[in-house]
Amino acid sequence: MAAAPDGPVPSRVPSARPDASAPAADGRPPEGAHGAVSELRKDPTKGRWVLVRRPGPEAAAGACPFCPGNEAMTPPEIVAYRKDGSAPDGPGWTVRAVPEGEPAFRIELELVREGVGLYDRIAPRGASEIIVESPRHDDAPGTMPDAQWEHVLWMYRERVRDLKRDLAIRDVLVTRQHRLAAAGTGGHPCSRVVAIPIIFDAVRRRLRECRDYYEYKRRCIYCDIVRQELADGARVTRTTEHFVALSPYAARVPLETWILPRQHGCSYEEALTGEKAADLAALLGGLFRTLRTAFDDPPFEMTLYTAPNDAARLLPGEWSTLTDDFHWSIEVVPQPGDAVRVGGIYVNPVAPEEAAARLRRFWR
Repeated sequence: MAAAPDGPVPSRVPSARPDASAPAADGRPPEGAHGAVSELRKDPTKGRWVLVRRPGPEAAAGACPFCPGNEAMTPPEIVAYRKDGSAPDGPGWTVRAVPEGEPAFRIELELVREGVGLYDRIAPRGASEIIVESPRHDDAPGTMPDAQWEHVLWMYRERVRDLKRDLAIRDVLVTRQHRLAAAGTGGHPCSRVVAIPIIFDAVRRRLRECRDYYEYKRRCIYCDIVRQELADGARVTRTTEHFVALSPYAARVPLETWILPRQHGCSYEEALTGEKAADLAALLGGLFRTLRTAFDDPPFEMTLYTAPNDAARLLPGEWSTLTDDFHWSIEVVPQPGDAVRVGGIYVNPVAPEEAAARLRRFWR
């Protein structure tokens, strides 16, 4: 496959995301087959957002829509990394990005914000995409070669950068679920990219903590974490030239792992280079092989946190220190459904120092 100096060359098709339902004339979200109007509603007592949306029809059993030869079973591809000469929406791809069949957020909607008495609601303007990580159905995070992970990381960058060109999109989150029922991809190795017109609740909390720490100490909290963890070493799982993998000081579950860039940067899509992509791919591949071979291949969720869309600020001065206080990162949380909480406080039966020692011992 041909490659540019900083990553693979995609074979492109127009990035329209076809959909059977169009927005109403007033820009309100469309009514689906079940008569339900999707909308984001804000809980004013907790400051969190909820997407109100009835589920669509369950996918019929049968051939995997993500396998080569079945490209017609998905919406037209947005972008794909392809061998020379292979046509869009056909075999010959290495990594492929397609719109989700039943998207929670839709690019064709008009962004409508409105008040309902004391409540707020917003149209689910955005995008829901699937990144098909490999043409091989039986591939898994712990079996994919590092070179394949490198292609996937470039596709993450490609999609985040493209979606952030849309000023109606404020935040983009990339997630990868392994052996979790909610993944909904029939076992084919896939990641999800979700772009929305608000800030994800988890990202907003992170933004607030990063900003408050920076305002108090004029330093990035994640840069300080990297320095302290490298100096201590007890919770460090693996270090490379560009990254450190560690068990966080207050890990929520056993084997929770953070991957932090050693060099400060707020945006994954701006920080990634050819050297860093290869480094990160090898680190992720090693972690997933270790979980697979030494820890019974547990279900996990991986989340890529990058800065919100800086071009979509709503207020002057909003995120004014973002480039200095925010630090992009990847979190891998094994067995998220087994997490134990008491009054909202996580209870972790394995000390992070012990978990890090076990990961170091069995690293592959």
